[in-house]
Amino acid sequence: MGVIKHHHSDGSERIYGNSRVFCGGRFLAGPDGKACIVSWLMVLAPSVVWQLSVGLFLTERYTCALQIFNGLLLVLSIGFLLATALSDPGIVPRQPDHSEKVDPVSGFARSKQPPRYFDTIVRSHGFRMKYCVTCNIYRPPRCTHCSVCENCVERFDHHCPWIGNCVGKRNYWLFFCFVTSTGTLNAFSLATAVAQLAVRTQEYADESGEGTADAFVKILTKEPLAVGLAIYCT
Repeated sequence: MGVIKHHHSDGSERIYGNSRVFCGGRFLAGPDGKACIVSWLMVLAPSVVWQLSVGLFLTERYTCALQIFNGLLLVLSIGFLLATALSDPGIVPRQPDHSEKVDPVSGFARSKQPPRYFDTIVRSHGFRMKYCVTCNIYRPPRCTHCSVCENCVERFDHHCPWIGNCVGKRNYWLFFCFVTSTGTLNAFSLATAVAQLAVRTQEYADESGEGTADAFVKILTKEPLAVGLAIYCT
């Protein structure tokens, strides 16, 4: 298939629509790929705070295994985030405009756009393929044109603004792993932060003789990082 390529002033290469490829095609990013930086910070910042507050508390009182587990989840989350943001979601190569193609029968350039629909048979079932006037192709089954990236993507799920890339046939498993690891990291951080507050509250109540409610209010002022994490992860 023919491929339409353009070059940006920053040295990156624009291939097909608004997507950009880097390092000879090894990495691909959407036009809003910088949004990935915000997502990266939203995952990294609370994890660092957890390591410096809740993680140290758990290591001193119980075991360092919980800190290691949190760090592993962080690495997986950020790794899958970057992998999803810089991977090809399943872009169907864009073709030249119909006026630039030569009809193999007549030998002349085509003067008219191909028919809007084309009926075919897929696995013994009739299927109507729609012609994409932007990519100049007939979209295969379960292929949708993304209005942000301006590309037709196989098994298009959605364009994720948090990673700045489409989610489709080739990177759906990466996106699923990112969501799963990040969700697990969030739940783990929330549970351990609440556990720290509960332990500290009980200890303060036993030492001071105050009620649990009064002790809890005092601990909220003594453990602001754990409180902030609990609120952030909720």
